[in-house]
Amino acid sequence: MSLSLKHIPCPAGNNCTAFHCIFGHESDQAPVQIVPGPGDAGSRNENLEATSSNQEVPRKRSRTAAAPASASSEGSKRPVQARGANLGGILKAAPSNIESTTRPISPPPLKRKAPSSSTASSISSSKHLSSSSQSLSSPGPKPSQPKPKKAESLNPRLLKSSPASHEIRIRLLKMLYSEFSRLNKDLKKDAKDEGKILIMPEQDLIIRALDEEEHSAVHKAAVYTNVMKNKVMQYKRMKVDQWKTEREEERRKAMHKKQSQNDASEPPKKIETGLSPVQELQLTKRILTPVDKLSEFGYVSTVPSDESIEKARQGVETSKGWEKCDRCQQRFQVFPGRREEDGALTTGGSCTFHWGKTFIAAKAPGDRSHQPKRYQCCGQDVGDSVGCFTSDHHVYKTTDPKRLASTLNFATTPENPLAPTNRAVAFDCEMGYTVHGIELIRLTATSWPTGEELLDVLVRPLGEILDLNSRYSGVWPEDMAQAKAWTPDDYSKPTKTGDKYGSEDGELKPKKKLKIVSSPEVARDLLFSLLSPSTPLIGHGLENDLNAVRIVHPTLIDTVLLYPHKGGLPFRYGLKMLMDVHLNRKIQQETGPKMLGHDSAEDARAAGDLVRLKIKNLWMDLQRKGWRLVNGDIIAPGQSVDGKVTLTEEFIEN
Repeated sequence: MSLSLKHIPCPAGNNCTAFHCIFGHESDQAPVQIVPGPGDAGSRNENLEATSSNQEVPRKRSRTAAAPASASSEGSKRPVQARGANLGGILKAAPSNIESTTRPISPPPLKRKAPSSSTASSISSSKHLSSSSQSLSSPGPKPSQPKPKKAESLNPRLLKSSPASHEIRIRLLKMLYSEFSRLNKDLKKDAKDEGKILIMPEQDLIIRALDEEEHSAVHKAAVYTNVMKNKVMQYKRMKVDQWKTEREEERRKAMHKKQSQNDASEPPKKIETGLSPVQELQLTKRILTPVDKLSEFGYVSTVPSDESIEKARQGVETSKGWEKCDRCQQRFQVFPGRREEDGALTTGGSCTFHWGKTFIAAKAPGDRSHQPKRYQCCGQDVGDSVGCFTSDHHVYKTTDPKRLASTLNFATTPENPLAPTNRAVAFDCEMGYTVHGIELIRLTATSWPTGEELLDVLVRPLGEILDLNSRYSGVWPEDMAQAKAWTPDDYSKPTKTGDKYGSEDGELKPKKKLKIVSSPEVARDLLFSLLSPSTPLIGHGLENDLNAVRIVHPTLIDTVLLYPHKGGLPFRYGLKMLMDVHLNRKIQQETGPKMLGHDSAEDARAAGDLVRLKIKNLWMDLQRKGWRLVNGDIIAPGQSVDGKVTLTEEFIEN
């Protein structure tokens, strides 16, 4: 039995060097938890008081402390009751600093004193200082920083109408993501300092795969599986150089889009020529488009003869209506007036095609790799897919003037003394597919340079309609069905607006309620009433519009030739691109998957504005050469004020 004299102060005091001193020290003093013996009521009460005074001591501590006491007494020969009585007596007699013999096994917990007010204030102040320093060392995100993209998993996004089962969608999605990841890793291996910006983080790869899959599921639901398989094969065949080029093109488009958004507040460029409308009209004589030698590009300068027209009719009869589809290039048969036995218009079933034009992605400087042609509608390589869109009928188009004249012959603009001489006319046509090829379905004319609307009518074609080409023409079946007949009184009536239609950006805009004329010949006569042979006729790609109306006009201004392509004909810049580049104006924003179609009035005015811009630049060049305005008259350099300058040969050729 170990000897403990902790109630006796150590003679060595604080200088004691014993490892386990049997005497008491100040550091050893602790409140004694008295464990009473059986039947010792007084000891039990004291124990309860001690426990209640120390609220932080758990109840299991008292049981743990009592257990060794009883356990240590098992080996003793004395009775338990007597041993408890003796132990209780000893503990009663002992001072308050006596330590229980069971301390090495389970020491009693120390009673913690409540901190004073000064100590609490110091603790709280230290906490405040530490929190302040922490807030200064780790500032929060700045308000101007963009929010990070929401993290997404490689799981197809939920759609209102799914084009395939979830199992098929997730399988195709993972296959597409796998190819993206492979190309991104290869790019990371070969990337130099300037190429590291093209590397995509993991989350961006997932988002790109999800975007591609969602676009196919929403816009190409009917052929979703084939489109996704073609995408996977497209990227499986792709090399790292092609992936790098694609990433550079995407980055360039993103920067251009961002720049466009930054410049969205900039208004379109205003055209200030410094000339009156009559003076602008005079200068148009210097920019006329000669089309006499452009017959190979579709321009018709003479009316086809009756003999050539008859030969064209005989050729059509010999072919028995067999044509080549303008969209899918499939051979099919067309029946004007419908086939007698079953009323069919065409053979060959439905037509599957790509409605977008082809393009070749731009290459990086020094890149000599082959870039395949792709479709703008779906991004697929040419040859990988038969199409991404389906129509009910095959359609065809003919540009041969003799065949066009076999349906409705061309006519030269007649003399018209009632036509105003102080204006030009800008016009645009919309065409649709019928059993006779491509025919006029809408005709719009505006006054130049004011832009005032002169004529805007729907046209009932001669043949049965196969496809109105609404994605681009903007003319829908309900427009043709609900249109009222045009009357001469409509010349003086303003165009009425009807129901509101949603545009591509989600805004609502009014759509015209157009009147309809009975035939293309009636529409041509209406246009002739606005013209004379000397009236400048303005448009973009005039060969298509003139051939649709069957007009031969001698005085033309075609913005395709006014702003020529660097490669020359048949290459040409689109009207949309020319307006964006030269006038910072957006047109034709309503085509594509979410389409309403073109607005021919907008296109006619756009062509007129490009002509005015050309007149402005022309007048600036003439002024640099010495031309000037005197009393409203255009005076040539070196010519006296009295001798007025008219539109002579000298004026036009200078």
